Amino acid sequence: MDISKCTVIVPGSSANIGSGFDTFGLAVSIYAYFSFRERKGKVIEYFGVGPKPEEDESNIVFVSFSRILKEFREKIPTDLSIWVKNHIPIKRGLGSSSSAIVGGLTLGYLYLLSRGKIKGELEDFKVAKEKVILPLAIEIEGHPDNVTPAIIGGFSVCSLDGYNKFDKIDFPEDIKLVFVMPEFEVSTKEARKVLPEMYPLDDVVKNMKYAVSLIIGVMKRRYDLIKIGLKDELHQKYRKHLYKGFEKILELDGREFETPYIGSFVSGSGPTFCLMFLGVPKFNDLARIRDFLSKETSIDYDIQILSVDNLGVRII
Repeated sequence: MDISKCTVIVPGSSANIGSGFDTFGLAVSIYAYFSFRERKGKVIEYFGVGPKPEEDESNIVFVSFSRILKEFREKIPTDLSIWVKNHIPIKRGLGSSSSAIVGGLTLGYLYLLSRGKIKGELEDFKVAKEKVILPLAIEIEGHPDNVTPAIIGGFSVCSLDGYNKFDKIDFPEDIKLVFVMPEFEVSTKEARKVLPEMYPLDDVVKNMKYAVSLIIGVMKRRYDLIKIGLKDELHQKYRKHLYKGFEKILELDGREFETPYIGSFVSGSGPTFCLMFLGVPKFNDLARIRDFLSKETSIDYDIQILSVDNLGVRII
């Protein structure tokens, strides 16, 4: 197997998804690419969106690559470097760190496969994704709701047993996602600090209803239930002050748009927000988003229209 001709493709991901705090994740059509190169100096050769990460052994891609080799008691090669082309905004709530972890682990799997260290059912990449790559990714990342969709694709309900058990639900392909990505960072650690240690029982019951609505809505293509399921009582309202005006997106009710509008949510811990539309939004819809935000904030941001990626990580 000539691993120098292989490329690993990992989708971005959006975590929490309204009512699914620390539970629901969604793979999206923005990608990072990973492959091997002959080493000529650096361990990592990074190209893509900034800020540029360290290109040495501390890089999370190399750490993840090394972790899976250690699992199989394989020495780390000194003649290879890892080439990375990344289109996923860093520290913006679209799973850039998860994609790096999954990319590094998958390259490690490829290297082990080429060395004859992968045997039996694990030679099937679909099996290896669930039995090897997913557990190690959760170990490294600490939270399953970004790495799980990046690995398996689609809409995932994560950590059902408190560990690695999940279920995947194919997401309606006619739903399009508009991501508003502000030009500032929100630390996941700081975003968790603002959450309460205890929640009112009424809020917990409401959130359970919302979460069930979202799952049923996705499974049955009930867009009215998806709209309900994007509501949340556990995290978004406590973090609004972190988003510098962009939290006003959550107040949009759809009357502003020509394309049928489902709802919005904070992607991960933010600051990126996602707006769901039934169909590809029109130019006028995007213009209305910009007009709305111009009244709420002066901070720069980017807008991208993405779809759901139902495949997850793959090797070409």
